Amino acid sequence: MASTSNTTSSSAAIKALLNQFQLKEVLNEDISTKTAWLLGTIGNGDDLDKVVPGKNAAVVTLERLAVFTQGIANPGASNLRRSEPNLFTALALNSGEQNDIYSWATGFVNSDVFGPDIRVSLIFPATQKHIDKHRRQQRRWITETPGLYTSITEPFINAQPASRIQWVYNILSKKEEAERIIYEDPDRANGFIILPDLKWDAANAASMYLVAIVHRRDLRSLRDLTNAHLPLLNNIREKAVIAAKRYGVQRDKLRLYIHYQPSYYHLHVHITNVDLEGRGIAADRAHLLDTVISNIEDIAHDYYQKVTLAYALGSDTELWQHWASHLGSSA
Repeated sequence: MASTSNTTSSSAAIKALLNQFQLKEVLNEDISTKTAWLLGTIGNGDDLDKVVPGKNAAVVTLERLAVFTQGIANPGASNLRRSEPNLFTALALNSGEQNDIYSWATGFVNSDVFGPDIRVSLIFPATQKHIDKHRRQQRRWITETPGLYTSITEPFINAQPASRIQWVYNILSKKEEAERIIYEDPDRANGFIILPDLKWDAANAASMYLVAIVHRRDLRSLRDLTNAHLPLLNNIREKAVIAAKRYGVQRDKLRLYIHYQPSYYHLHVHITNVDLEGRGIAADRAHLLDTVISNIEDIAHDYYQKVTLAYALGSDTELWQHWASHLGSSA
């Protein structure tokens, strides 16, 4: 667990950066998850009128937290900061209506009672890939045969600079975020680390979201997996149960899956509470780990080198632009 001093120091550093944030564009908003993605600039000087990816560009994510956060140590607890017989004594309402026995209004709750109500995430400096990932865009459908993977997708993956996943190597080597790691198997072939995904507040067990990142660096995506990797995949499946119990989440509440296409090309497995909906579990992207293991064990040892995989890509993503240039399509 992170120490209080480290947490306070990080919060102060984040606040200092956010104080410089100048909004340029609302990239996207998801009303179902109450999340918004903002593009802006951070820095000093006269060059902040223009967003420059990799230099002054910043992407901020604002996400509303659950009103009552299910406790980790005590599943029956909530995130109420103090006992309050009347939760709404300090409630400020700015509109409202009534009809018979029904009433509704908007306003502000007392944060001293309910605790933090928003999660802020910052990417700075943000690259063009970060901006494209979070911007609302049209989606294009790809039907990737093994041949098309070899001729189009694999060369794109091979061309990705190692610097794009340096942050992954920093975690694996414990140069960064070491205090966030909740489980590790150090074996170089079949080992991995598990830590909370940054999209999760690490407080509400009902929305638990962990990620397992493998130690080996030769596995980039689902396409690389064969029967030689079954010990690794089975190890993740079993040890995920241990990691999830830390948050009071049992085996029969776990959903494990691999994204294709992934957001970064270093093999990782998503571990979520099965009650969590709407985050990366769409059929055009999420491949259940149980099914992946079964396909390799029961159908073919090289199943993912032989199968056609279909998925959707945003029309502004680098991978779609790469596909479009090869297919002669307009992006």
